[in-house]
Amino acid sequence: MAQALIFHYRDQNTILHRINPLSKILTLLLLCSTLFSTSLYGTLIIFSITIIMMIITKLPIFKYGKELTFFIIISLIIILTSYLSDKTFFEIINSVLKFITAILMSFLLADSSDPSDIARSLAKVIDKIPFINGWRFASHIELTLMCIPLIFDVSESISETRIARLEIIKKHPIKYIINYCISLIDNLLYKVDEIAYALDSRGYNPDIERETQKYSYRDLIFIFFVFIIIGALIYVR
Repeated sequence: MAQALIFHYRDQNTILHRINPLSKILTLLLLCSTLFSTSLYGTLIIFSITIIMMIITKLPIFKYGKELTFFIIISLIIILTSYLSDKTFFEIINSVLKFITAILMSFLLADSSDPSDIARSLAKVIDKIPFINGWRFASHIELTLMCIPLIFDVSESISETRIARLEIIKKHPIKYIINYCISLIDNLLYKVDEIAYALDSRGYNPDIERETQKYSYRDLIFIFFVFIIIGALIYVR
């Protein structure tokens, strides 16, 4: 089975990998919120910082290949709708760049954060809310995050299988799409069943409190650096 690269965690020893997932989620939300109101210059600053982080973590963006097709199509739709809305050239560039920056930041989060670490970090916070079992809720989040890359894996596998069978979408596009969707859902359900059986065989208990990744001085420096960037963008707006 072909394995996709997009939204997959890669175990590496980089600065971003050593930061607590909750800190990265917080900064991601703050930066994405800031992107909504930034000018082109502000967007370029956040985009440049994101590119620098990609280089530091060695994000294999050029290896994603066809996996980026969906995001390329969305970018083209943004360009078209912006053009039809009589936006200026710089406004169109700003809109597309904001979308690309947000996607790249989500790639960085997925690439540098293990789904289990993300879930456990969130559980510590959610468990403090009255009448909510944070660890059970976090288990649902963990399983959901595990299924996101699985969708891309199965999709890539189906595509390669159909290419090997010389199936061409141009001949019967509607039939091709319907069969593709049916195969995708069928394979996903099969994979989900396998995961469920594996968890049952291990006696998985979603209510058990598990060890979480510790906070360190790196988290404070990272968040402080992000706040400086956001403050500077707001000041020069």
